[in-house]
Amino acid sequence: MLRPTLASFGTLLLGASLFACGPSASGDDIGDTDANTGQPCTGSGHQCVGVQYQECRGGEWVVVESCATACNANLGGCVDCTPGQNACQGANVVSCNSDGTFGGVVETCAAGSECSGGACQRACSADGVDLIYVVDDANNLLSFDPRLVGSPAGPYHLIGRLSCPAGPALPDFVTTTATPFSMGVDRDAVAWVLYNSGEIFNVSTANAACTPTSFVKQQNVGRRWDVFGMGFVTDAAGGDTEKLWIGGGNADAMVGGDLGYLTPGALTVNRVGPLSATVEYSPELTGLGDATLWGFYPGTSQAFVQQIDKASGGGTGNRLSIPGGLGGTVTAWAFAQWGGKFYVFVTTSDILGTETSTVRTLDRATGAYQQILTNTPYRVVGAGVSTCAPVVIGRTPPAYESMPLPIDYQASIQASVAQ
Repeated sequence: MLRPTLASFGTLLLGASLFACGPSASGDDIGDTDANTGQPCTGSGHQCVGVQYQECRGGEWVVVESCATACNANLGGCVDCTPGQNACQGANVVSCNSDGTFGGVVETCAAGSECSGGACQRACSADGVDLIYVVDDANNLLSFDPRLVGSPAGPYHLIGRLSCPAGPALPDFVTTTATPFSMGVDRDAVAWVLYNSGEIFNVSTANAACTPTSFVKQQNVGRRWDVFGMGFVTDAAGGDTEKLWIGGGNADAMVGGDLGYLTPGALTVNRVGPLSATVEYSPELTGLGDATLWGFYPGTSQAFVQQIDKASGGGTGNRLSIPGGLGGTVTAWAFAQWGGKFYVFVTTSDILGTETSTVRTLDRATGAYQQILTNTPYRVVGAGVSTCAPVVIGRTPPAYESMPLPIDYQASIQASVAQ
């Protein structure tokens, strides 16, 4: 979000090619030679154990081949697939012929899904769903990878510049030129960008291409919904359905906003109730795959993250506070979760009007606070991450956790270029 007094408010499918396993491609054979299993046998039989093709030799089962995809003893060992069962060939669900070879295409998995176990499944492991995406007031769409904080390239990666066909900004704004105001990211890693014109666009996180949605701006449901924070939340913990939750409504982004959600498909507003927290500005929202909704409430002297009750709009549980607040007049803010931490993107202005953009984290479990980046070049107004992204991502902590913080972003990029 942006304060309007300063400016306008603001899959890649994971398809692996599958190859037949034959005498010239024995997969994981130990040293490419026969391997004794230690299991006794009689005669000269053969069998499949999982994807291992074994023969009885000298009274002991010997691994002849470790198959890439499937094993069928009656067909002589490694095959593409199991006859009578559907299989995966890249992004396609295919039938399996009687000889264990791939048959015809039964179904091609749509964007945001992948073929797994012979069926199209929600592609929560697909590329792109485990990154934070942000948009700034200059129409830049970027990804943000926390694992690259402190690296030579840095965590930001420019995807493209938005050119959504938005109408003029709402009359409450200083400028007539529409700019992004808020953003959420759905399970398919599609960004939903709200402009200060009141319009919502779907934006590709691969190339920043815009598509208008059917959302009707300034719907009057319990109030007039001009602009608002946004975040997708699953309907049930671990579920594969979700809603786009919205919070605010006032064009000035001040207190007194409401909580609601958009009905999937129709994109009509459903009002839940007032956002009851007493703060300086309305919150930005983020959701998780565990069905919980969270808000970041910015303020000069008081700033915090808190879970929001989806049934009432009230705060629930402890506040995760930024000690001492944000320390300056808040001019832009956005919010997302990643790997057990909340990431807060904030631009503040001092008494001389000098702006500083920072990135800060709050640990969801402990409330521990860190400012990890300062002097970033982006006035981020919207952020989001897919609910497919797990609460804890990866087996190792982000690189920045072992570094002196905060990192001066501009200085670190200049240093890496100089090298």
